[in-house]
Amino acid sequence: MLRMMLVVWMVGVPAQAVTDTACFALRDGDVKAVAEALETLAWEPGAFDVDAQPGDGDADAILSFPTARPAGDAAMDTVRLRWFAPRGADAADDADAGPAVLLIHSLHPDMPIGLGLARGLRAKGIHAFLLELPGYGARVPTPAKMTGVTPLEESRMAVADVRRAYDVIASRAGVDPSRVVLQGTSLGSYFAAAAAGLDDCFATTILLLSGGNGVDILENGQKDAYHVRGALRHYGYDTHAKLTALIDPVEPLRLAPRLDPATTWMVNAKDDTVVPADNAQALAAAIGLDEDHHLWMPGNHYTSFILLPGVLDLMARQTLALPAGQADTEARP
Repeated sequence: MLRMMLVVWMVGVPAQAVTDTACFALRDGDVKAVAEALETLAWEPGAFDVDAQPGDGDADAILSFPTARPAGDAAMDTVRLRWFAPRGADAADDADAGPAVLLIHSLHPDMPIGLGLARGLRAKGIHAFLLELPGYGARVPTPAKMTGVTPLEESRMAVADVRRAYDVIASRAGVDPSRVVLQGTSLGSYFAAAAAGLDDCFATTILLLSGGNGVDILENGQKDAYHVRGALRHYGYDTHAKLTALIDPVEPLRLAPRLDPATTWMVNAKDDTVVPADNAQALAAAIGLDEDHHLWMPGNHYTSFILLPGVLDLMARQTLALPAGQADTEARP
């Protein structure tokens, strides 16, 4: 009953305006490549409307808002966040706002890893928000393309959606804006890493099965990388130069130096052939992670998911350990 009341409360309000707070300012020590990456990914921030609707039978509510980088396709230009709210009446108590995790899913069209993590976080008392990347869920363009192609073609949109999702989450009653964690898995980790490098809005970043040098992964990786490589070739991305032009805007190595190694974690699989160890280590080194922040699981890109409960525990521990901030309750709905 309490959870039902919470869901009704969440969706029983009209569309509300939220301010896009993204910042693309350079920092001392930023090199030319960082400046170029920020310029490539930047957009003009402004106010936008957020609509809340009842959930889909799993998520407790669906939040939708316009992308900051529209492509001209109505379905794809509307970003969707599935909100998995913690059980209990205190989830709606703004005086006791809790932490949240923004989840960016992997390549699989059904988003099973993201959904599993969202349910697990909700059960642990943490708000979870699963973002549908361009080409996934209700964001499929017309005509639809093979799995994995659309988010790479619309990579700037995907990064903007991740960053704008922070402002949506931070505006929700019951969420502490200072305790919003960003997590990305495999494909989703590339957009998460780029978004985390834009500014300091996310308290913590957790990258699962991620690595650097995305072109190398696409050209030489096996399994999922092999299938995406074939799909991209079908649409004309059949040379190294074309792949580089496609991937470079969200190459994790470009903005990696702007991620805080004290608040960033990477989890990789020792025998991964999709994102090989060398690529994982390259990204970890670019961020400056120590061995306590770069963890290795046994298994490969797929069998390692048997250990997903351990990843969930890591995420929950790091999220719940964040110190509570001062929520601006007057400015929030």
